[in-house]
Amino acid sequence: MSLRTRINDFCKECTYDDKAPGTWRQQVTLCGVKNCPLYDVRPKTTHPIPKSVGGWYGVNLVISQSLKANSWHS
Repeated sequence: MSLRTRINDFCKECTYDDKAPGTWRQQVTLCGVKNCPLYDVRPKTTHPIPKSVGGWYGVNLVISQSLKANSWHS
């Protein structure tokens, strides 16, 4: 099993709730546990997260995604 697969499996096990909105990758992308040693290497979705999913977690995705986009161009 590769390191990437192990990280993905760990994050999915830790974060994913099949009763909450969003895919496991969307939920892991929205993980807010910044002191986790895997936070910087956690799997993240490459697709926009629907507002309904972000709202469930109390995240303003318009601001979050624009900040993310701006940080890529820095």
